[in-house]
Amino acid sequence: MIDARRFTHDQIRKIQQACCRIFLHDNALKTVEVREDNAVRLRIPFLESLTWEEVRRAYRANVLSYHPDRHQDKPPEEIEALSRHLEHVNRSYELLGALFGKARAICMAEAPAGGKIIAVAGAKGGTGKSVFSANLGMLLHRAGWKTVVVDLDLGGADLHVYLGEKCVPEVTINDFINRRVERLSDTVVRKEHRPMLIAGNCAELGIANIPFMKKIRLIEKIRRMNVDYVVLDLGAGTDFNTLDFFLCGDYGIVISTLDQPAYLEAYAFMKSALQRRLTRLFSADSSAGGTKSGALKEIVEKEIRMPKAGNSGTVRELLDAVGRCDPVSLPLIADEIMNFTPHLVINRCFDTGEARRIAETIRSVARQRLSIEVNYLGAISKHLFIERSTSHVHHPLVERRCCSPFAGELSAIIHRLGISA
Repeated sequence: MIDARRFTHDQIRKIQQACCRIFLHDNALKTVEVREDNAVRLRIPFLESLTWEEVRRAYRANVLSYHPDRHQDKPPEEIEALSRHLEHVNRSYELLGALFGKARAICMAEAPAGGKIIAVAGAKGGTGKSVFSANLGMLLHRAGWKTVVVDLDLGGADLHVYLGEKCVPEVTINDFINRRVERLSDTVVRKEHRPMLIAGNCAELGIANIPFMKKIRLIEKIRRMNVDYVVLDLGAGTDFNTLDFFLCGDYGIVISTLDQPAYLEAYAFMKSALQRRLTRLFSADSSAGGTKSGALKEIVEKEIRMPKAGNSGTVRELLDAVGRCDPVSLPLIADEIMNFTPHLVINRCFDTGEARRIAETIRSVARQRLSIEVNYLGAISKHLFIERSTSHVHHPLVERRCCSPFAGELSAIIHRLGISA
């Protein structure tokens, strides 16, 4: 028996991944909501009833079925995939063995963090994501972190305004995208007492529709920036560019308000981002190296894109389909799902109780339909001073003494992300 309450969220995720690799089914991912003391706790029945004997039997069956030596008649790429599968299975067996006291203890801590990307999105315009991004960058800078804020709302760039710039900087991210400057660092605006800024310029025709390879080059250069934190301010909507920028983040924050269209579209954005994450597995630039399984690609695309009786299918149905047709690939799909944990912020909030209710509804639907955990970071109140601010004064807002409540709420959100600021 494994008691999930003894472990952090990240540790439970590693245990679930290990079970998925050994048992080649998704039972360890299934959760049950239990309400205790006016709070919702998640139980994982599979882990609660799991025994070491079950782990041992499943490991033996897995190795006997999929050891590369038993499949020498297969093409070289399939034998290589089976070898990688066996490596993952052996590591998973060691991890579960340590939990049951059958093997040496294994460190489950995360690797030391390097520079982190915080992607801020909002499927609907007018949710305040640019104000959020600018002031998030400002607070990280004031806390001593080397921070750069990047305007990736390529079709509606205005982030520079919220960092006190009265006009578009002379050199912008457009110049890097179109190779008028060679280095991304050449586009950085540096000001005293401000985070670094990479601004955009939406006046340039066609800049919102950048080609795929230019986008990949831009993402790679952003990842290599020598800073502690990169804050990406993304455009509204669910176009592929916005989704790919969001998915490149170590933290993905979705901004909503209490307006019904805003929170419905916030959930729709999370769903689209997960679907994009799964379909990108088959591209050559993916972290999985672009899996070559045509059968797996067909299953994933069919389950994602084909409606069922007028309603879209659930991720659970996708996992079941993969488990039936290509069980060795099930852990790959499960890993992508479990490693996707979007964060939700309710902005311009006039009722924190209603915000919690909406957030819990989104979290519950995401568990049932998408099999993901959405982390609710909290709400930012609708402050009269912010609503009255104009584009040429009062920015960044967290510098203003009258905005200390706003700064306090934003600092609390940063803390819930696990960042000291």
